[in-house]
Amino acid sequence: MDRLNAYCSNGLAVLVSKDWPLIWKCYISDLSHTSLFLSDYYSNKGPQPRDPASMLRSNLPFLLVRPEIGLTAWVDEMHRVPFYAILSGFEPGDVPGVCTFSDFLLRFWVSQAVHLNPKNKPHKQKPKRGKKGEKASTTSPGKVKRLVDYLSRRPNVVQPQPFDRLHSFFQSQIVAVSNSDCWGI
Repeated sequence: MDRLNAYCSNGLAVLVSKDWPLIWKCYISDLSHTSLFLSDYYSNKGPQPRDPASMLRSNLPFLLVRPEIGLTAWVDEMHRVPFYAILSGFEPGDVPGVCTFSDFLLRFWVSQAVHLNPKNKPHKQKPKRGKKGEKASTTSPGKVKRLVDYLSRRPNVVQPQPFDRLHSFFQSQIVAVSNSDCWGI
């Protein structure tokens, strides 16, 4: 908040009324546990990494302000508009690069594959056309029965998913904290 005050007090920027909800959302988001949560996934050697809380906080204005642009355009936007860099927790002019953001996001994704698309897509059959004025026949008779049979044959073992680390973080650091604040626990 001090950086934002210094940035606005020099007359370099003027805040308008639509900026305040974004400022408030970034201000109240406590992401300080991100560093502790991801500490096992950073090396002790080499240069000091960027603050994981700031890296994650940068996604908040990114998603609230310009969700239609990509990560490269967001980094350019933070260079052009220092207001976004300050909200993210970075010094204006000292914004991480695109690769730094990609490396950070991959620490939450536990998979070598970036996407979850199946390799073999099922072949879809075109439905047979009926006569004029008749109701079309079902395209997949017995689909529910086949699904039930398939699921009953499979062992009931939950396999680890690439997004488990991200889910665990949001569950423990955001949902549980928000829930305890709501009920005064």
